[in-house]
Amino acid sequence: MTGRPLQAFALLCLQALGTGPIFAQTTPSAFQSRVEEVARSFENNPRFKGLSQQQRVDRVEFVFGNTLFILLHEMGHVYIHELRLPVLGREEDAADTFAVVRLLKIGSDFSQRVLVEAAKGWFFSDRRDRQTGAALLYYDEHGLNQQRAYQIVCLMVGSDPVKYKELADESKLPASRRESCKNDYTYASWSWETVLAPHLRAAGQPPTKIDVVYGDGKGSFDDYARSFRSIRLLETLATGTSTLYAWPSPFTLEMRSCGIPDAGWDDVTRILKVCYELPFDFSELYRAYGTAPLIDPPRNAQPSERKRKAK
Repeated sequence: MTGRPLQAFALLCLQALGTGPIFAQTTPSAFQSRVEEVARSFENNPRFKGLSQQQRVDRVEFVFGNTLFILLHEMGHVYIHELRLPVLGREEDAADTFAVVRLLKIGSDFSQRVLVEAAKGWFFSDRRDRQTGAALLYYDEHGLNQQRAYQIVCLMVGSDPVKYKELADESKLPASRRESCKNDYTYASWSWETVLAPHLRAAGQPPTKIDVVYGDGKGSFDDYARSFRSIRLLETLATGTSTLYAWPSPFTLEMRSCGIPDAGWDDVTRILKVCYELPFDFSELYRAYGTAPLIDPPRNAQPSERKRKAK
């Protein structure tokens, strides 16, 4: 990505990270035009070869949405650890909830799209795991992929059941659960506001220094390294975070090649890392499953019933 596509992506990231109310006010048409411009810049990318402009747009939206959701999820961990926030339940669930609530509070068309794409990402990841025979790790600190997808859907529906009815229908969220999602969202939103309120930076208080590092892409991911460095994604997050909250000590945001699609916060090194392999993996995930329904029809359903349930 170069030139205006980079500027467009930068604004999208600013919106998602919520560094100010102005970034929540981009109209749907303006957002769409920027996404189309970014997608057009991938016209000569070998992995986008043969795709129509609309197909590139759909994949770009998916990659952006999932990458930004993961960034906010990892920032949830940073808030919990650095601000010594209480966690009632699993920390991974709390970090997911932070990302969802933050995006819902922004309330823009773009933040809604990020959440929809993130939910799709977990549904598609579940489908890939089942098709490749990956073992279900019931003991893992993370929820199962479908559980994480439904957590996003539930909080969205709980915040506005009418606005997100289509997503609830597509994901086959039962009516009884949709009703209880209202309480889930109410308590999640109140809880995060309550625990973060004491840490807001006071007027005149100097912001904490948050270092930013972009590693090399090591060949295969050089384009990703150049792109994220050019749009100053980490600088944007660092500025917004240090402006809003009073942190006890400095820490670092880093993007680099890791060998695997990964992201995480390390208490020892005090580094939040995001691997360049992650957006690449999201692109490959969409390439494989992007046109599939969110939920597979039941295997024992009759053909007519299977077709009806896939709508």
